[in-house]
Amino acid sequence: MSVTVSVIVPVHGTARHAGRAVGSVLATHVPEGVVVDLVVVDDASTFDVDSLVRDAPLPVRVVRHDVPRGPSAARNTGLAAATGDYVWFVGADDWVDPGLLAALTDAAPDADIVVAGTVPVTEDGVTGPPLPRRATGTVWTGPQAVEEFLRQRIRAGVTNKLVRRDLFDGLSFPLGPRHEDVAVMAWLLLRARAVAYVPAPGYFHLRRPVSGYNPRVADRAAAVDEALFVLSGAGSPAARLRFRLRAGVLAVAGAAARSTAGELSVDAWQAVRTARLAVRPGDAWSALRHRQPGLAAGVLLIRLAPALYIRLYRAARAVPPRSGPVAVLAGAGRA
Repeated sequence: MSVTVSVIVPVHGTARHAGRAVGSVLATHVPEGVVVDLVVVDDASTFDVDSLVRDAPLPVRVVRHDVPRGPSAARNTGLAAATGDYVWFVGADDWVDPGLLAALTDAAPDADIVVAGTVPVTEDGVTGPPLPRRATGTVWTGPQAVEEFLRQRIRAGVTNKLVRRDLFDGLSFPLGPRHEDVAVMAWLLLRARAVAYVPAPGYFHLRRPVSGYNPRVADRAAAVDEALFVLSGAGSPAARLRFRLRAGVLAVAGAAARSTAGELSVDAWQAVRTARLAVRPGDAWSALRHRQPGLAAGVLLIRLAPALYIRLYRAARAVPPRSGPVAVLAGAGRA
């Protein structure tokens, strides 16, 4: 069976990173029966984007913005230009294994969405454990995939996923906020009949160092709330609680904590205060009732002793412990 795939790469920023992303797509192995076209969205870049795709072995279209419009608008532009049965977003800072397209399309006939194992990589080339931490492939029903998403076993971003294009009918990425694809991913999973996971080859995601606190990190909590609204009634109560607290409230507090090694800025402390106010009085008891003691400890501390939470969070990230309360809190606050 023939499968057509539109690969969408929005570019803006450094030519080095964009060249690696586009080059990895152009170097990918295209299996028999698969037709691929590459859509590069030039979000008013300051370098020659055409030079990245000269003599490309694949059909390529470059779509341009006259002024920078941001990642959401670039994704929407790429989606509007896509013609494939499936679309695959590749981040401008990321890159893909040459064999990943073959693995994704091999699983595609049985699934509306195919999730690739993601390997986090730092600027200096240090890799972390693949996400999700599964050694073998699997296929979930739509409701099962929603549960995996709420438990953060399926990443909220769209960039490591092959998605049937018609799932996007009527959807667009919201303009402005960060973490703009969280609610979109919730919609896609809600619409999917089957979701497949392939652990390897990998999708490599660049993790940039945190140089300071960005107040827009609070967009993450709003995005999590929006995703939960989209998924109203879907997923188990335990998974919904975990997603709201760990992916939203504690993730914002954790981002503030790791933004600087010294005293938190006024904006960072405001984020911690907002996270504290977002914790409900019964959340700790609910977490214990759902057998999530680490989460219960985290929300109790952020509500009763936020300064202590910050110290323990930092200690846990500086020297990863094997056990004990510090390890529990690190797990509770990590996004």
